[in-house]
Amino acid sequence: MYDDLMKDVQEKMQPAIDVAEVNKKALETLFSLQSEYVTDFVDSSVAQLKALSEVKDAKDAIELQVQFFKNLEVKMTSVAEKELAALTTAKDEISDIVEKSLSEIKEMPYVSDFNKFITEATEATTTAISEATAAATPVAAEPKAKTEPAAAPAKKAPAKRAPAKRKPAAPKAAAKE
Repeated sequence: MYDDLMKDVQEKMQPAIDVAEVNKKALETLFSLQSEYVTDFVDSSVAQLKALSEVKDAKDAIELQVQFFKNLEVKMTSVAEKELAALTTAKDEISDIVEKSLSEIKEMPYVSDFNKFITEATEATTTAISEATAAATPVAAEPKAKTEPAAAPAKKAPAKRAPAKRKPAAPKAAAKE
């Protein structure tokens, strides 16, 4: 009995475990990509400084810097694309796990029983409301006597404002003697 319970709990928790594994794999991939990029960036920066220290002409230094930043941009774009691909893959895998779990929930017998109960309860409530409304409504409507239109309510005069209270005057300072 205990083994059956543990097996059942493990089966129910499997989607959460699968999601955690997907997240772990995605984080490992992202960490690896970032580590490689930082290492490459430091190495290429050191090489760039070494190359700039050997240059005598300012024009050559500017060309070296432009080339360095172009290479840096290419590497950064490449890493960003790889990271986006890893995140997209993880998102797709998690979506598949969630969809599979939801479809399994729909197939469980107590869920279908609950849906059947809700449907029957809704129909019974609708029927009861319809019957109560029909019973409260008279079968033949009596002709209504003509009534004169009600007079428009009289407009109230605006309320008078009370005069503003004046602040007492500050006591005069005693004259110096």
